[in-house]
Amino acid sequence: MNNSREIVSSVISILPKAKRILENQKQITIQEKEGLGNIVTNVDIDMEKYLCDSLQSRYSEAQIIAEESADSCEVKNSSLKFVIDPLDGSTNFSNSWPHSIAIGVVGEDELIGGVIYDALQEKIYAAVKCEGVVEIDINDMENVKKVEKPQYPNGNIKKSVIAHDTPYGNEAFDTTVDVYSELVKEGASAKTVGPISLDVLKAALGAENRPHDYYDAVWHMEVRAWDLCASTAILRELGGDIIGKDGKPLSIDTLTNPRAKIAFFASGNEKLRDNIYNIYEKVAEKGNER
Repeated sequence: MNNSREIVSSVISILPKAKRILENQKQITIQEKEGLGNIVTNVDIDMEKYLCDSLQSRYSEAQIIAEESADSCEVKNSSLKFVIDPLDGSTNFSNSWPHSIAIGVVGEDELIGGVIYDALQEKIYAAVKCEGVVEIDINDMENVKKVEKPQYPNGNIKKSVIAHDTPYGNEAFDTTVDVYSELVKEGASAKTVGPISLDVLKAALGAENRPHDYYDAVWHMEVRAWDLCASTAILRELGGDIIGKDGKPLSIDTLTNPRAKIAFFASGNEKLRDNIYNIYEKVAEKGNER
């Protein structure tokens, strides 16, 4: 899509007001959703409405795939899709932990861009296909810095910093516990801070661009498209990739499917990513034998 840069720039332009929505909430109300520990706040709802309305007013033909309205998602025969997580890390947000806004951009059946707002750092990270990634200070939108491709040197599980999180489904939870156990036995430093979009972003940026706050890899047994679409674009643009439970890169159908429950393994280092995936395969095989 020739206007990929223009579309991503349009997404970036709506984020300063989104920042104010996050900051101006005087009261947070919390409701539980399906799945253990899965919540939604009034801020999720308000933010989603603002983001969807803003993008729909600019691109009326686009399909909007957003977390809180996914069940009633309007299916359009559109070449342009926005995959939106209005507040990734709702539990984190309610406790002043890391949280983000993530918007993936799909055009002509390919991932053409991704934008993540890291709220606590007040930084926007944006990727445009074949044009790299930039970092923008949301308090000074003219302050744009090109993100250099990291080296991603660590290909071994031992001593790698590997992020994960707990899924909402019971079956995925059991697999998570087993994979986690095997990684720790292999000498990994396993962390869980979240949210997923930020975890993958930190793996994409690497030590060079995110000193003292990066991961060598990220894995998870059950997430949704809006958790991954934007961060996948950024990771791929910086030389890494995300594979699914079949060992293949996540397809555009998966990244735009509001009902898909996605297991993934992500890293800038292919060897490390595959080593983690191999552990998952062994765990899954044992599970099938039981």
